[in-house]
Amino acid sequence: MSIIGAEDEDFENDLTDVVDDQCAHFNSIDQLKDRPTHLLVFLQHVILQFDPAPLLCYLHADLFRNLSSKETKKQFVEFYNTFLDKGAILRVFTPPAIAYELDRTRPDLLSDDIQKRFAQEVQGLQAAEVAKQLEDFRQKRMMGMTPNEDELKDVESHYPTDPFLSSISLFRYSPGVHLEIQPSVHRYCCSTAGKAPLALLDSLGHTGITFADGPVLVPEGPGHSPTSPSPQLEEMEPRFLEFELDPPNWRELASPEALSSLSKKEIKKQEVINELFATEHAHVRMLSVLQTIFSKPMEREELLTAPELATIFPSLDEIIEMHYNFYENLKKLRLDDNFIVKSISTTVLNRFGGTEGEWFQKLTARFCSHQSWALDQIKSRQKKDPRFNSFILEAESKPQCRRLQLKDIIPIEMQRLTKYPLLLENIAKNTGVCKERIQQSAECCRKILNHVNEEVKVMENLLTLKEYQRKLDTSGLKPSNELYLVYKNIDLTQKKMLYEGPLTWRVTKEKAIEVQCVLLGDLLVLLQRQDDKMVLKCQSKSNIAVQEGKQMLSPIIKLDSVFLREVATDRKAFYVIFTWDSGAQIYELVAQSVGERKIGLPVFLMKPPNLCPVLVMSLKRLLVGSISLSEDSQPDEENGEEQSERPSQEMDSCQLTGRHLCCLKR
Repeated sequence: MSIIGAEDEDFENDLTDVVDDQCAHFNSIDQLKDRPTHLLVFLQHVILQFDPAPLLCYLHADLFRNLSSKETKKQFVEFYNTFLDKGAILRVFTPPAIAYELDRTRPDLLSDDIQKRFAQEVQGLQAAEVAKQLEDFRQKRMMGMTPNEDELKDVESHYPTDPFLSSISLFRYSPGVHLEIQPSVHRYCCSTAGKAPLALLDSLGHTGITFADGPVLVPEGPGHSPTSPSPQLEEMEPRFLEFELDPPNWRELASPEALSSLSKKEIKKQEVINELFATEHAHVRMLSVLQTIFSKPMEREELLTAPELATIFPSLDEIIEMHYNFYENLKKLRLDDNFIVKSISTTVLNRFGGTEGEWFQKLTARFCSHQSWALDQIKSRQKKDPRFNSFILEAESKPQCRRLQLKDIIPIEMQRLTKYPLLLENIAKNTGVCKERIQQSAECCRKILNHVNEEVKVMENLLTLKEYQRKLDTSGLKPSNELYLVYKNIDLTQKKMLYEGPLTWRVTKEKAIEVQCVLLGDLLVLLQRQDDKMVLKCQSKSNIAVQEGKQMLSPIIKLDSVFLREVATDRKAFYVIFTWDSGAQIYELVAQSVGERKIGLPVFLMKPPNLCPVLVMSLKRLLVGSISLSEDSQPDEENGEEQSERPSQEMDSCQLTGRHLCCLKR
């Protein structure tokens, strides 16, 4: 799993300080329909922030205006299955009269005139929600919080006619949160004739929107839509009832007189504060779903024991309390200041700084670091236990989940941590007094995020080691009785893994072995995959060595007596020199690419191969202690003469003496 960082957010990369030019194409959905590039940007915003069903239904219904009778019949069946059927993933509200008729008559048997009329009536019911989503987009665009502004300007300046191909993309959810984009016969949301800005399409891909037949992951849950079914409120704590409806925008609550007195910069500040408040509201709502729809019912129905739940949802109750209290403090600020917040610095610094920030960091790190393990456990239990699987499927179908699966809800805490630095920095940009305190809060958030990222890595490394240990076979060490006695019962899980990845072990020119390199705190382990096993196996450069019982190449290398050296004839390869009391063993290892070998090299005085930066760091002490290294040849301390670098080719032997090792200077 790749670790999420604040710098990875697409909207942060494309962030601009201000968007003064309010593009007329975003004034209404009717204007937007004729600008596919702009529509794509708006669609991206809706998928990330809202329930996309109303917008997708609106666009799909619009197709029927220009379709032939034959095309109408074909498209209406798809329209019905996607938006009107009782089991539709993107179901929208259906007028009772239409629902009654559809219950009596198969959709494909209706006349094309009736099909078009039904589609237009359903489309009309979506207009209010689409307008609300468009207004939200315009407000965030004014704050500079929407992506792809540069690409839109490029479209305006170079392609004013927006020359898109005449084909549409129908958006259809498959079960869960996967989106398929299918070609058809209209000009909405399509790719260009080779002229659309590639950066725009590429950035859409980062959010999971692609043009092909492949699946698309929608990374965040949509907000509550007036057209979606009402949640089952009886399952929720009373204090969480308010979270089922989106909070009003600050502009709707502040007095007109107060609004008119605000400067442009102050308006932007209030918009971002409102965004912080609204997204915290949504986050508490989804955390409560984990608790009320999954965790508590699992315990109540004895699907999982209390200890099992504590490892799958660690510290969930405490995390909900922290976010709920933060939300309540933000809400109090709005109420006390008549919805125009005067100062937010103390509230955010108290949340993310000091002892409260440390406690927040500890709990979120505990929760996020377990998420990979939790997902594996849930997946495994679903396969083994039909009753557990039925519970998960039923829970995920509830409207509170907003079409998200449990595997998509568990990571929301990690996702939330990446949002705080950006929001606080945007507030600071538009703040005069107390700007430094808000920036300090943003820095605290970044430190929390970095710490959580590291904890996630540690836990994922431990899970990887457990898997390796489960498959470990040490019988391949038997040719070396000494190695077998020492390592036959090795427990990888008791060590700290710093890195793992594939390498090629070049034993001789004719013999190369694919291995999985595992770097531990004190060992470098070379594992071979054989069927379902990970084998530790000694190697020899000749059969004679095996027969005569001579020293063999061990798949386990102690790091307290090792250093690295380049291979002059292969830029992807490097030597690992493993010293013993009686001599040394030389391993020639080959990375997957030159790039993998070179990352992190400028940090040190020599140019060691790169297994990963962590490997180089772990060897720094050993390198300095084992051999004197520098970029250029250094004079001998005793006689002042320079030692020339020995050619790498001369090290193609199984053993070196201590005197030889002292000559290997750079």
